[in-house]
Amino acid sequence: MQTREEHTRIADSVDASLYPVAVLIDELRNDDVQLRLNAIKSLGTIATALGQERTREELLPFLQEIIDDDDEVLIALAEQLRQGLEWVGGPQYAYALIGPLEELCNVEEITVRESATESLKILAGHMSSEHISRHFCALISRLATHDWYTSRISVSNLFACALPKVSDTKQEDLLKAYCRLCSDDTPMVRRQAANVLGSVAEVLDDEEMLDELLQAFEKLSQDEQDSVRILAVKNVVALGKLRSASDWHARILPVLKSCAEDKSWRVRYMMADNVKQLCDVFQAKAATAVVPFYLRLLSDQEVEVRMIAAARLAAAAAVNPTKEFLDTLLPSMEKLTMPQEHSQHVRASLAGSVLSLAPIFGTKLTVDHLINVFLLLMRDDTPEVRLKLISTLGELSSVVGIDVLSQSLLPSIKDLGKDRQWRIRLAVIECMPVLAQYLGEVAFTKELSHLFGVWLVDPVFSVRDAAAANFKRLAEVLGQPWSEAHIVPQLQALLTNKNYLYRISSMLCAGTLAEVVSPPFLEKHHVPMVVKMADDPVPNVRVNVAKTMQVVLRHMPGSSAGKDTLMPALRRLVADSDPDVRFFAQRALDESERAA
Repeated sequence: MQTREEHTRIADSVDASLYPVAVLIDELRNDDVQLRLNAIKSLGTIATALGQERTREELLPFLQEIIDDDDEVLIALAEQLRQGLEWVGGPQYAYALIGPLEELCNVEEITVRESATESLKILAGHMSSEHISRHFCALISRLATHDWYTSRISVSNLFACALPKVSDTKQEDLLKAYCRLCSDDTPMVRRQAANVLGSVAEVLDDEEMLDELLQAFEKLSQDEQDSVRILAVKNVVALGKLRSASDWHARILPVLKSCAEDKSWRVRYMMADNVKQLCDVFQAKAATAVVPFYLRLLSDQEVEVRMIAAARLAAAAAVNPTKEFLDTLLPSMEKLTMPQEHSQHVRASLAGSVLSLAPIFGTKLTVDHLINVFLLLMRDDTPEVRLKLISTLGELSSVVGIDVLSQSLLPSIKDLGKDRQWRIRLAVIECMPVLAQYLGEVAFTKELSHLFGVWLVDPVFSVRDAAAANFKRLAEVLGQPWSEAHIVPQLQALLTNKNYLYRISSMLCAGTLAEVVSPPFLEKHHVPMVVKMADDPVPNVRVNVAKTMQVVLRHMPGSSAGKDTLMPALRRLVADSDPDVRFFAQRALDESERAA
């Protein structure tokens, strides 16, 4: 091993013509972190100047000595070393890069170790089987038996890339080393071993080795630490994907039962959260081996578990979309509504997912059974629950008929449109285009059009702004004649409102509507409105008039009304006493002149 004094001569021995490179080498030892970081990022330049042999024999050993450094520098070093094959002479010398990366695998900072192991995995992909057996397996052996637990955590990530490239004998040795990590005294080491179990299983073909790995899997699933057991569900999914044979699944599924009944709520949480993946992997047995455990979790004693279970209803229902299953599911769902369920978070989670069941069970079962749960949640005292429900209303509208919407749901929707919580009113506004599409023009206008005027004069700007955007979407769904009959009269009524905020609402609506109607419509309705409002005494109104003029002129190019009526009004605004009005008016005028 070279001494530090020998390494300090690296820079001195560089050719004089390469003085900048010598400076970079010196900066690797500089006290300034930023200079060291810049030097690390220039390692490719240094290695090219030194040549491949000197890089292997001098630069890389030197890098091993500066490992005790700032974490940011070490991460940059690991990232640079993964690009170092050309520095050392190609894949046949890839093993030369292992030294500094091994040191990085020992440090305490997890981001440094993760970057180092990623670099090692990339190098392993370029190494020959002989070099993997000689150099990479030796690295794994050293790290796996290292006194520091950080090294043993790091090495867990390396087994999957080494196993496919070595002989059967070496595979057995590596698997034994991995299984020792699964029984390590340090919980964090066992956790990381459990975390990579699926990737190790994917590269094993030998039945005896797989059997040994399953024993390790079963042991980890019964670990005393819930931080280790929490990964059991992930491994059940990974192992289940490997083979579809019933005997293979029969060995894995008992672990699933223990996860669903685990004393730690975090493990049960993972079971509920992954129910979709479990049902996909164990399709043949999902109805009997997965869903029953999931149904129990809907009544779990912990709020977090009930909350995630309620959010995954659709995944479980898709396995068995029958009346019998719905009859089984409904009691658990009703327990998650008031007054039985006291947690608003659980009720909100149920409200966000209950309507996703409608397309799964179909119209009849939805109308007969799910509507009642929907109405219970609609009357919930907590705004967040009602908000979640309204935000998914489109899924229900696409399944049930107009009669059901009109009789059962519209009264509740109309009440929510005037809810005391502005976010609820906002969510109802967002649902209007979907309801218009399914109710049809006549029914929609009859039942819900009275809400538009209420929203346009709402005390909250976000509601008024959403109503303006909503008119544009309704015009696209119901057509221009409907807009002329039902939107324009409401806008014209607002033009003379004493409250300037509501006059601004009329301009916002006119601006959004201008994007989807024809030029003749604009000439007939928009032009008179904006010209009238151009003389409004409130500057904020005139600012919005200028913005609306810009949109109107954009969508009626070459129009005589635009030239003869709008442009004079716009030029008056360009000379307005208010600087903001002048700015937006000038912007509209410039755009119009460029288009002309």
